[in-house]
Amino acid sequence: MGILFDLSAKIKNYKCFGEDEQGFDKIFPINIIIGRNNTGKSTLLELIERLTMEEANFPEEQWHGRQRPQVILEAPVTKGIVESCFGRVRAGAPVQHWHNGTVFIGKIIKWYLFNKGGTDKFIAIENSPGAGIPLANSLTVANNLANSMGNPLEGKIFQRIFAERNILPEEAKKDDLSVHSDGVGVTNIIQNFINKANLLRELVEKNLLTDLNAIVTPDAQFTDIVCQQLENDKWEIYLKEDKKGLVPLSHTGSGFKTIILVLVYIHLIPAVLKRKVKTKDFKLKDCIFAFEELENNLHPALLRKLLTYLTMKVDSEKFILFLTTHSNVAIDYFSKNPNAQIIHVTHDGQKTLCKTVETYIENKGILDDLDIRASDLLQSNGIIWVEGPSDRVYINKWISIWSEGTLQEGTHYQCVFYGGRLLAHLSAEEPDQVSDLVSIFRVNRNAVVLIDSDKKDDQASLNETKRRIIKEVEENEGIAWVTKGNEIENYIPAEAVGKLLNKTGIEQVEQFEDFFKYLDAIDVGEKSSYRKKKPVLAEKVCEHLTKENTKSIIDLDEKMTEVCSQIRKWNNM
Repeated sequence: MGILFDLSAKIKNYKCFGEDEQGFDKIFPINIIIGRNNTGKSTLLELIERLTMEEANFPEEQWHGRQRPQVILEAPVTKGIVESCFGRVRAGAPVQHWHNGTVFIGKIIKWYLFNKGGTDKFIAIENSPGAGIPLANSLTVANNLANSMGNPLEGKIFQRIFAERNILPEEAKKDDLSVHSDGVGVTNIIQNFINKANLLRELVEKNLLTDLNAIVTPDAQFTDIVCQQLENDKWEIYLKEDKKGLVPLSHTGSGFKTIILVLVYIHLIPAVLKRKVKTKDFKLKDCIFAFEELENNLHPALLRKLLTYLTMKVDSEKFILFLTTHSNVAIDYFSKNPNAQIIHVTHDGQKTLCKTVETYIENKGILDDLDIRASDLLQSNGIIWVEGPSDRVYINKWISIWSEGTLQEGTHYQCVFYGGRLLAHLSAEEPDQVSDLVSIFRVNRNAVVLIDSDKKDDQASLNETKRRIIKEVEENEGIAWVTKGNEIENYIPAEAVGKLLNKTGIEQVEQFEDFFKYLDAIDVGEKSSYRKKKPVLAEKVCEHLTKENTKSIIDLDEKMTEVCSQIRKWNNM
């Protein structure tokens, strides 16, 4: 899915934003906005909301430094835009005029949106041979080009949930099904959908309830959702559990109410909007959702499930999602998602700055900025200890294959590196019994430890450190997986190696063979090129791994079945 719109959207001289343009280099399906309080995260959401409007006014009290705010867009010029500005090649059309316009196709144009006077204003265009000819002669042509670019977000329905929110009992309002960003109106809209004949009650009793259970199971399992009128004539939402009966929503935690609020936005509000616009074509993809700090009072495990749910919805329904957050869970969850981007927002005391996070160092800077510490690994449902980055690539790929994509790092488990020789400094004994060694179970009580055997033949024995770790892990009901071959690369199938090297007729690497010497024997020079770049090899090889070409290799099927089963136990799946 990748970049949703090849559009850059920025603003300047608005509230906390100064003269320098700040905002989004691109718009992705999922956009995560990270930063400390009062740095400008909510103001970035206001930029997106304004982009959905046909025109936007900026009251003078919202100007920064007494300068008029300006929205700046950048996007490539399409053939259709050129045709609308320069005319098509046809009988009687100015052929040379059209030719001058074609040099702009695919070039990046920059313009002011909502310019004073009601038209968009040209700023600049990417250089190309001959591109200056028509624009140099006519500023009107340049502005016409900018005006024709349009705004792909205009007309989208912007829906927002504030960080401060609640769901309370409410009086019935049959003619007002609106829901406010703070949660006001949720009880009323659910009550109406359940009780009014002209509304689809199954959207609550089936769709919403099913998704609710998918998120909260196994912590809870609800069989029904109803609304009852209280003595003060207000309505209250009740959730039914087999063992507890009807539980009023007001007696549940605010984190649980957040999940209900999100589901109302996904299921009920679009149904109301569809009635308003009176078109059968209205779908979720016509919406932009902006949710602030969903993690507030929500347990990390439930937050991961809620984020997983939203990710699946974005993928299936194609709407745009913006999230502001302080949570390391959200950062970790989306940092490896190709359909998501992370924007780090900071404030230097005078103005807000925005930066798209693209590297590990930048990601680490976010964690430091938010005062998130390594001890937060305690929140992971379980940890797979691996020797290094390449092992993590392989284990994640295998888990994805064996679980058919249902188990994901960051949601159901986390990989942690121990580094080969550092294994001697680890212990899997009960934390209280460990003296000068680092306790695996102090970091997390759920553990799988993956260890290369380093055996050169079947008669070789494991060293003392590895035998100790195996014994300690197994005594504490963890899994100690020692590769049955020399190292993890001995599980790589010949088929994947052949596709990597573009060779045919390759034999399977032997159980105790040095994999990199094996590579060198197939293609001279491959040993040296990959031995020092194991993560690169892993990334390339994993593109060609399937269950069919790996399950019969040594004990991989047995071990992966065991690991996936253990991860499901950690997550009560």
